[in-house]
Amino acid sequence: MNHVLISLNSISKCFGKKLILKDINLEITPKNAIALLGPNGSGKSTLLKIIAGLAKISSGAIDYAPQLKIAYIPENFPKIELTPVEFIKSLGLIGGLTPAKVNTSMTDLFQAFQMDDMGNVPIKHLSKGTIQKVAVIQALLTTPDILLLDEPLSGQDIQSQQLFIQMVQELHQQGVATIMSCHERFLVNQLAHSAYEISDHQLIPLDLSGLKEANYDVMTFEAPAEATLDSELHHLIEKAEWDHNRLKLIVPKDQSDLVLKELLKHQFKLRAMEGMEQ
Repeated sequence: MNHVLISLNSISKCFGKKLILKDINLEITPKNAIALLGPNGSGKSTLLKIIAGLAKISSGAIDYAPQLKIAYIPENFPKIELTPVEFIKSLGLIGGLTPAKVNTSMTDLFQAFQMDDMGNVPIKHLSKGTIQKVAVIQALLTTPDILLLDEPLSGQDIQSQQLFIQMVQELHQQGVATIMSCHERFLVNQLAHSAYEISDHQLIPLDLSGLKEANYDVMTFEAPAEATLDSELHHLIEKAEWDHNRLKLIVPKDQSDLVLKELLKHQFKLRAMEGMEQ
């Protein structure tokens, strides 16, 4: 029987008088692959930060296995002065890696995520997608016991997304537990073995078989930063991300033609369209 890595025992979290999480119970064991679902503001990111030890609980208790190694990919990585090379090297050395091991792992990951030309550019000058690659690389520099993912595909191009999914699947095979906060159903279907929705401050188990499976198209448009999507399109789109003057949409294939027609009518210029299957 798998030993317990982390046990959350009736934990609650408040910010001032505002209740965020209430009486959360969860056991995390090796190879767990858990998805956290729920609307923005429901407490998904807060729960991940609590598990990572980055946020204090208001009540309850958390038990950690000895010498537990946790890696964390935040949704919003800070725009700092350091370059990716400087940041990753420093983090690796702090984590106890030898300089040779840091260089080897960093070089391999930079090549895999097509970061070779960006390694010496200050992180604050990188695009959102490239900054998210840095966040992923720092978490994958060594193999953790638990990998925490807060909207891990935010800003990433389709090739980086597929590489990331493959790497996480390989970590599962090595016994790494993963807990991710996400909105994308295709990601839940590919990476999660169990899922919970945070609703009314509590953790509600979901039936994964009940989550609609679908094939998706990823559309990238040129559009001015001040452009907005019509409200009637929002329910057709799985996820929308703006990065400067580019808009990336993840859309179920059965809605692609309608979304594409509507955006072209509003002078959005299609740059690329790629398929993503379950």
